[in-house]
Amino acid sequence: MNAFPTGVSRRHFLKAAGATTLATLPSFGVVGANDRIRLGVIGCGGRGTSLMKQFGALPDASIVAIADPDTAQMDRAVRRTGIRPTPGRHQDYRKLLERDDVDAVLVTSPNHWHALHTIHACQAGKDVYVEKPVTHKLAEAEPMLAAAEKYGRIVQAGTQNRSDQGLVEAFDFLRSGELGKITAVRGLCYRNRKSIGAKRSTPLTPPDTLDYDLWLGPAQDRPILRPRLHYDWHWVWHTGNGDIGNQGPHELDLMTWVLGDPPPPATVRSFGQRFGWDDAGQTPNLQTAWFELGGVPCIFEVNNLWVRPETNAAVAYKGIRVGLVVTCEGGEFRGGRGGGYVVGPDGRERLRKFPGDAGGGHARNFLEAIRSRDADSLNGRLDRSCASSGLAHLANISHRAGKPATATQLREGLLASRPDLLEVLDRQKAQLERWSIDPDKVPYTIGAELAVDPETGKVAGDLADPTIADPPNRDGYPLPDPV
Repeated sequence: MNAFPTGVSRRHFLKAAGATTLATLPSFGVVGANDRIRLGVIGCGGRGTSLMKQFGALPDASIVAIADPDTAQMDRAVRRTGIRPTPGRHQDYRKLLERDDVDAVLVTSPNHWHALHTIHACQAGKDVYVEKPVTHKLAEAEPMLAAAEKYGRIVQAGTQNRSDQGLVEAFDFLRSGELGKITAVRGLCYRNRKSIGAKRSTPLTPPDTLDYDLWLGPAQDRPILRPRLHYDWHWVWHTGNGDIGNQGPHELDLMTWVLGDPPPPATVRSFGQRFGWDDAGQTPNLQTAWFELGGVPCIFEVNNLWVRPETNAAVAYKGIRVGLVVTCEGGEFRGGRGGGYVVGPDGRERLRKFPGDAGGGHARNFLEAIRSRDADSLNGRLDRSCASSGLAHLANISHRAGKPATATQLREGLLASRPDLLEVLDRQKAQLERWSIDPDKVPYTIGAELAVDPETGKVAGDLADPTIADPPNRDGYPLPDPV
């Protein structure tokens, strides 16, 4: 099977090597210890622009090329970053990958493109920094990992919390046992988001500046019924993963990290719904998933509703909006990006602080790994990020394979023996009441209980709709097999 989209032959990436594979070209993509690392950026939205500024400010790196199917996105990125000299611009990312003056790429495209952009970059002899979630679906993890290994590429995930020195110190402390065993972990993704606007009666026409077919790539062609094309693709299933797959991978990665990166959970389940907005989005704005990692019970909460309709502020749990609460026998850690603190058993006295730096050294860690060619030195290793992103996918598969259930049905049924989950339900019920929503009249979705293959992290067993777990790529943009 052709590893590249229709119309692009492998010879474009093999240069003059004939039948020789990229993996056998020792000088291809190798950067000397004193050389400036030349970067290309694939995807010029908000995150791409931010990384252009971050990497472009480093003395031993330069942004030499950018690519985006929307030329207006590239115009904005160049204007906002002010990078000089002006990088080369390519509407088609494949042209960027053909350049000899690009050593590594930053993949900041929409979620549905992360896997193919990473794989194709590896095949082209480029190292990769790929944003979270590194995968859009579970099936993409294996070929991404295989491509990085086969072509000897350095692939860093954009899980910059792993480079936060405060969290490194805090998690070492928690795993030391000084606070006793970890008995529970709670991940929190509370964002003060708002509705994306009413569902359109007629599909949105993409702008003239956009090559929409290339923007879609592997995603199925669905009518654009949201008011805004860019960014709000996060909230429809064929291109995004909701907030559990947008902000959530950062905190899910913290959960796996603090527990020592254990094997996948045996089961995953969720409850949630898109409450209050009645808009063009499909993904839940309240979503609670639960599972065990390394024998420790874990709960992950997404809450994107404001405290009340007229208050542009997110709710909080124990003072944390986006981060972790790690409960131990002798106290509790509360924090996230930028560090955190430990409280005693009473929940009030702060026993120790762990000030962090928000992972400011993550870009530097990537560049150093490129020079050393030591993938194990990466803080955001691809395999670990595949695992934590996979938790988001499993929660979403559970949700999408679920059925309606009122709050009372949840309370008296599935959650009756889980006081920790009932506490979540009670907090959400109080919040929904402030929105004049009765969850006994506007029901939740109770997700299907998923059994998970311990070796692969994929769903074990059959779903009524298998495309929920493994949606097919659009014709012309297959996942390569083999890579």
